[in-house]
Amino acid sequence: MKVGVITFHSANNYGATLQAWALQKVLKGLGADAGVINYHPDIIDALYDPMQLSRGPKRYAKMLKIALRKRDSLVRYNNFQKFLHKNFRLIGDFVRYEELAEARLGLDAYIVGSDQVWNPTHTGGYDPAYYLEFAEEGSKKISYAASIGSDYINPKYKDRMKNALSSFHAISVRERSIKDAVSQLSGKPVQLVLDPTLLLSREDYDEIKVKSRIKEPYILLYMIEKNPQVIALANRLSVSLGMPVIQRRPIKGLTNELPPFYTADAGQFLGLVEGASYVISNSFHGTVFSIIYGKPFVSMLHSDTGSRVVDLLSELGLESHIVHDLADFEGFSSFALDNEAVGRKLETLRQSSIDFLRKSLFE
Repeated sequence: MKVGVITFHSANNYGATLQAWALQKVLKGLGADAGVINYHPDIIDALYDPMQLSRGPKRYAKMLKIALRKRDSLVRYNNFQKFLHKNFRLIGDFVRYEELAEARLGLDAYIVGSDQVWNPTHTGGYDPAYYLEFAEEGSKKISYAASIGSDYINPKYKDRMKNALSSFHAISVRERSIKDAVSQLSGKPVQLVLDPTLLLSREDYDEIKVKSRIKEPYILLYMIEKNPQVIALANRLSVSLGMPVIQRRPIKGLTNELPPFYTADAGQFLGLVEGASYVISNSFHGTVFSIIYGKPFVSMLHSDTGSRVVDLLSELGLESHIVHDLADFEGFSSFALDNEAVGRKLETLRQSSIDFLRKSLFE
């Protein structure tokens, strides 16, 4: 069976890249001839490609200025692009929806997800690509761990969403908060499934992981939303243990820090998580990979994605790892992780999600 996945694979952040790679790997493991449809509209590219800012007759002069001013951004972008082309089976190359719709890829099944593919803020309004409107008649249309990015469906797009989703063969979502709303809108049963990154074991990631070169013990701080309390917690742990902190970008107020890992690609990021002694994060995928690699961790909630972290940690019995406020921090015992118990719970959830994919594709 030939299967194409459409998602935010080209977004240069670790979560987006790794969830897309994980889903591709899981589908191949199920026996599908799977790849990722290389749809990267300008609205996505402009967020991550520094050169997207350069347009007009003085483009090359602007590019030179950007290259000098944003060297790290360019290095990061190029590293992500190399990772993408090395580790993904990319199908086509489409910037505009019209190009994708005209291509007629002729696949047996199309899967949209994971990530916030149904969030109109991210896609510049309603983008029919992420509702599989380009899929040929007779092919299976499936969503896997799709997200709207909020707890409600924007009324402006409800009718178009309803019409598109009514033709889906199977629907699953990532967040419990939208499950019932999507089911009611589509008139179809909707299953709650795991983020694709959680469908794989740490050994599965060895295929792309790059071992960290840091020899000394360190604390990994992965902060995607600046939060003074996260910094304060990292400093407190660093002083207590006498360990340096490595973080994504230089942060004011952080002491005893190693050089940042901003230019690291997704494989190098995995190596940093694996090599860490402790992890502090307000990122969903920072939490996910702490669990996968069995690292002592705490999560301080992100304003936009905190509900995802709460849902996941509640399912795994790890609510004690959530720090809502530094004043409530109960000490470093919060970092302790019972990997065996977590592994059993995670395996049950994995099988349910993989069964959804297997049945949707082959039954």
